[in-house]
Amino acid sequence: MIALVAMVMMTISVNAQSGNEISSTTFNRMSSFLELRIDQVEPVKTAMAQFNSSMDAFYQLEDASKRGEAWEKIQARHKATMKKVLDERQYNKYLMMLELTIKNTTERILDRQTASK
Repeated sequence: MIALVAMVMMTISVNAQSGNEISSTTFNRMSSFLELRIDQVEPVKTAMAQFNSSMDAFYQLEDASKRGEAWEKIQARHKATMKKVLDERQYNKYLMMLELTIKNTTERILDRQTASK
């Protein structure tokens, strides 16, 4: 199960970085993992699209001093949105996925920086 979560969140992260919307396969896997109800599918799709759009803008920030504050706002807004849509169990699972994405993305960025030196 952890491998599935890692794969889904890495794909979401890559999609956010490349400006692509979340793929239907990735979304279906995430939906299955979170056990989304039919009434949650569209709000979660919308929340993910908003998150990806915010991440696109984040990656375009040229002023590094603004990135920390921007990241905190993006994350807080996204978590608040997801908390409204998901039940407590689903939200906790989603937080686990999000934290894994953050960790993987951070490691990938650090690896790239190390490799370019």
